[in-house]
Amino acid sequence: MSLILTFHINEEAAGMSLLQYLKQQRISKKAIVATKHRGGQLLVNGSVQNVRYQLSLNDQLTVIFPKESRSEGLTPYEYPLDILYEDDYLLVINKPAGLPTIPSIRYPHQTLANALVHYYNRRGLDSTLHFVNRLDKDTSGLLVVAKYRHIHHLMTDEIKHMKRKYYTLVKGDLSGTGTINAPIARLQEGNVKRGVVLDGDDAVTHYRVLEKFSENTLVECTLETGRTHQIRVHLSHLGHPLVGDTLYDEQAIVLSEGHLLHSYFVGFIHPITKELQTFQTPIPKRFYL
Repeated sequence: MSLILTFHINEEAAGMSLLQYLKQQRISKKAIVATKHRGGQLLVNGSVQNVRYQLSLNDQLTVIFPKESRSEGLTPYEYPLDILYEDDYLLVINKPAGLPTIPSIRYPHQTLANALVHYYNRRGLDSTLHFVNRLDKDTSGLLVVAKYRHIHHLMTDEIKHMKRKYYTLVKGDLSGTGTINAPIARLQEGNVKRGVVLDGDDAVTHYRVLEKFSENTLVECTLETGRTHQIRVHLSHLGHPLVGDTLYDEQAIVLSEGHLLHSYFVGFIHPITKELQTFQTPIPKRFYL
């Protein structure tokens, strides 16, 4: 099964070359070349055409993308997925804490990626995996997965416009609302730990206090950028590390499912239908210590 997209040529597009129109539809040069040389097809009114073909009003263009090859190292892992939404182009998954998103040396097989391979195999979908956003192993919540490379390309182009909101429980008494605008970079080559560094990548986190407890504060965070460990680094920099975050707090309590951070909301414009899609989940029970 491969991605097939159909376009109806209107007055504005009439007279364009096929190549010009494909670029206007944000189909990358790499995808166009792959479609030509790796088993895909460009059909106009059912007939194969090349990229120099001049489109006419009311033409029907069908782009059949080539099948995608999947890494042989991605072995299937049978795991019950919590799928909130699925269509022909993407999925929205509620990932549990403790499940890595992608394989690593430490977690080579039992990951969300491997679980999706099992799911794809059951559904007869031979595409590879395209995560639009990623979550740390111990961060739970909403992940958007594109089923095809072109859909991933469209969504990553718009990642800055994707709304992402998180619940987190932090140590101490944090008050009110605020914005943390502090650049982030890796502290040491080969080490996963990040920190606020003057010449790091721009990173902006907006926060809002939701509820205060005796020793901790429940906070909503909204990402303006998406740096690795951004919320964890920013709140630790503010003096309020996440409860259970042993990487950024030497005095953190060790929790069985790791630090308390949950991606509870995502909102984006669907890359094909152009409709606004929003998804939301409740605060996980693990937040109530």
